[in-house]
Amino acid sequence: MNSIELLLLNFGLSFTMAKFIPYVILLVLGWLLGRFVYRKIQQKTPKRWLQALVFIGFFIQPVLIYFALFPVYQGDLFDLSYHPTTKLTLKNRRTMVVIALPGCKYCSESTVQMRAIQPYVKSHIEYWVLGSDAMDLKSFQGMVGPHIKVRLIPDIKSVLPLTEGSFPTYLLIEKGKISKAWHNDSFGIRALETLD
Repeated sequence: MNSIELLLLNFGLSFTMAKFIPYVILLVLGWLLGRFVYRKIQQKTPKRWLQALVFIGFFIQPVLIYFALFPVYQGDLFDLSYHPTTKLTLKNRRTMVVIALPGCKYCSESTVQMRAIQPYVKSHIEYWVLGSDAMDLKSFQGMVGPHIKVRLIPDIKSVLPLTEGSFPTYLLIEKGKISKAWHNDSFGIRALETLD
């Protein structure tokens, strides 16, 4: 989530709207910019193909730059969740559990996103850090802050099938069961909308 999306979330918009409104605004801005430049070069060159090419270039340039900086992923457009089963005893309250490995770069990066979205979701967020080292617990607790709970999970064998070997893995727990799960590459705006 970037600062523009967080600003739109502060205005009360949904995650989907906050993700896609900047693209709409930049399309309008690009159209205005393209129209302005088109009118300036229309007087200087009679070549219609050159005028059209310049207009199209200025029209799509702001969106392309924004997309390069903040791309839209498959998980933002489609629900790519899966439904694992487990014999673990899980909480009844609605909770987003992030299963993380100590030393995993993507697991550490996920803490920034979870900390950013935590004020905007109704679900509780919790980290399960696989291992038994108290230093890993302190490290993750420092990264996520005081509002997100972090637990050490020493029984790796019971949790590993839920992740399918991908870290971090996001689990949505409802009524003591896993209702949906996402791998890191499929957790996007569609997944965030289910937390709301």
